[in-house]
Amino acid sequence: MQFFLSTDLVIGVNEALNLQEQVRQVGMQKPGIIFDANLSTSPYFQDVLKGLKGRFDACIVYCNEFKGEPTYAHLEKVAEFFRSNIPDGIVAIGGGSSLDLGKGVALLLTNNVPALSLKGFPQDVNNPVPLITVPSLLGSGSEISFNAVFIDEAEGRKLGINTRRNFPKKSVIDPQLSMTAPMESVIASAMDSLVHCIDSFGSLKHTPISRIFSIEGFQRTFYALQQGQLDRAESRLDLAIGSICGTTALMNSGDGPTNGFAYYLGVRHKVPHGLAGAIFLKEVMRYNFDHGYDKYALLNPMRTTPSPKEATQELLEEMDELYRQLAIPSLVPYGYGKGNVAELAKNASAALKGSFAGNPVDFTEESARHVIYNLT
Repeated sequence: MQFFLSTDLVIGVNEALNLQEQVRQVGMQKPGIIFDANLSTSPYFQDVLKGLKGRFDACIVYCNEFKGEPTYAHLEKVAEFFRSNIPDGIVAIGGGSSLDLGKGVALLLTNNVPALSLKGFPQDVNNPVPLITVPSLLGSGSEISFNAVFIDEAEGRKLGINTRRNFPKKSVIDPQLSMTAPMESVIASAMDSLVHCIDSFGSLKHTPISRIFSIEGFQRTFYALQQGQLDRAESRLDLAIGSICGTTALMNSGDGPTNGFAYYLGVRHKVPHGLAGAIFLKEVMRYNFDHGYDKYALLNPMRTTPSPKEATQELLEEMDELYRQLAIPSLVPYGYGKGNVAELAKNASAALKGSFAGNPVDFTEESARHVIYNLT
């Protein structure tokens, strides 16, 4: 059994105001700062940026205005920006896309090759410059993972740059940076955490240690969403810990159909990844339960029965209520109905064999049709 986590964590309210000290501890003197354009209007972020500029007058700042998940072409453009005045490290501040962009740039600064040549699982690459991640949304887990997701526009697929060399040296997690994010983005990111926790929990490659993280991450995130008090810093801290736990579990197990469906729908219809996963999550869980999988009972902290089957049914009923509370949509708003179920199932199955193979019960194209049918 193996288990890994390679990023130092600093978590707490107002921790970002001391970001310049964390940057100094990593050894940077001339950091490149990539920040999400959505943060520009946040007074709190402006204080954070002011502190960095005041401490590092040679820093290079890039505002990431790219809409949606980054492409390899965009990564190439940003890498060229920094190659003209090379920093000794990268500080990425923003949502998962901006953090992934930071990983890609950090790697390209020490590997002078086209970004597309690194897609997939590159071998024999140089270590990147040091990277610090500072998430402004809590759920993608990009702040601690080695995966960096990018879209290959020519193929219409998310492939990413996936190497353990991508691990950030440090992540500074401050819920205050997420307070100005639109609530729909906060919820979508939190649902992404639930997908990570549940996919990793059920994965055929799970381990006893990864399951500890799956369960803790699920319960913290689910409770925070149930309470409906996401405007409180305490709830955001639960989302932050849930994100870390879910991604740690996923890295040490593997994903399942929900995460695979989310990648497919996100690319095809530009649906935010967390929301795309949320659309499928409950139906995949129900499919597994209907086919004899009752271990989801271990995720249910409020179980009123020792019966795994009944406790899993209770959890699914709580999920139903949460979906009503959060107004999680079906596939219908994205142009899917009963008439194109088979087409979507066929295309998704062809593209997502690896994700389907991780499911705890046999999951085929016919299984995909069943799940999709219930969402149209």
